[in-house]
Amino acid sequence: MLKPAIHLCLVHNTATANVTPALDPNFRPNEVILLYSPDKEYRTSCFESVLKPTGVKVTRWPIQDARDVEHIRDRVLELMIERENEDIALNASGGTRPMSIAAYEVFKEFNKPIFYVHPETDDVSWINRRELPSFNVADRIKLPAFLHAHGAEVSRLGERRGVPSNLRRLTQELVNHAESLAKPLAAINWLAQQAENNLKSPTLTERQRHWPQLNELIQQFAAEGLLTDQDDSLHFKDEASRFFVNGGWLEDYTYSLIYGLRREIPEIQDVGRSVELCRDCTGRAVKNELDVAFLHNNHLYIIECKTKRFIDPKHTQAPPSDFDTHAADALYKLDTLKWLLGGVHTKVMLVSYHPLSPWDRQRAQDLRIKTCTAQQLVGLKKALRRWIG
Repeated sequence: MLKPAIHLCLVHNTATANVTPALDPNFRPNEVILLYSPDKEYRTSCFESVLKPTGVKVTRWPIQDARDVEHIRDRVLELMIERENEDIALNASGGTRPMSIAAYEVFKEFNKPIFYVHPETDDVSWINRRELPSFNVADRIKLPAFLHAHGAEVSRLGERRGVPSNLRRLTQELVNHAESLAKPLAAINWLAQQAENNLKSPTLTERQRHWPQLNELIQQFAAEGLLTDQDDSLHFKDEASRFFVNGGWLEDYTYSLIYGLRREIPEIQDVGRSVELCRDCTGRAVKNELDVAFLHNNHLYIIECKTKRFIDPKHTQAPPSDFDTHAADALYKLDTLKWLLGGVHTKVMLVSYHPLSPWDRQRAQDLRIKTCTAQQLVGLKKALRRWIG
């Protein structure tokens, strides 16, 4: 395999194809040179932070305008004159079109190798070395490095071990009876939400105290040591227990399915939950959270988990703006994250314990967001397999 000592990478909006070849142990260069314009200085710093800890030397090669072909050609020519006798190759996967055209022309003139990483298959193909075979880039990058390469720093990563068997059984029970437990689960979610400050819920109402399904649900959570029922109030063991009862259980359930799928789909290279992100590309920090995220063949998958009821069954004929704001918010959040963290090659899914309105199902379809809701949850594992492909 040809293994150039230096990669010239073109910095713009493409991150994965610039970083993953440099992290492949069989293809890793000694040095990466980053060609970037002033508006991509933050992205360049992110690349640098990902590559340097792996032992790869990073050199910056600035340009003034990412759209000026003549200027870019001159800058790449200066680089090639300086590095003519070195083993350098062009990674033509990134950059603006003028950047890739200008760099390609100069490298072709100097008869230096040029390669391209196919965004769908993650295969490296040699553009001007046709006799060399293509190969698949190793799936070595982990979630924190992948997200950082896309301009998002991980400020917190949830527990990454498997979900305990007793909680897996409990969450499976909740999923199996999604239709009959929908209303009592919504009630206990609300009680847990109200306990955020002191781990104690408001006093249960007369109706709640005499609601058999709700009391049975409370006993199920109590049996796992998550809460106690004292003086007609729910007392939660700790914040993690309160979060679990408040809907975090669906996140745990989804995470446990992905975690288990690693055994049959080895291309799943990393899995995370409750991933808190901070993006600061404009000088102002923006925080986001990914309920469940994983990498498969160097592509990012994001799942938003919701136990909140999105629609009022009494108003199923109402205009969409009257009752589906929360579902729309979740869908638009996923769409935004998709474009920030990988674009068209990032896949997103909404997992909801409750059904979506017809308008939101159409909205999800328009945004190419996969959904799995209500009674469909019993088939979530199969849906995940199909989604991953």
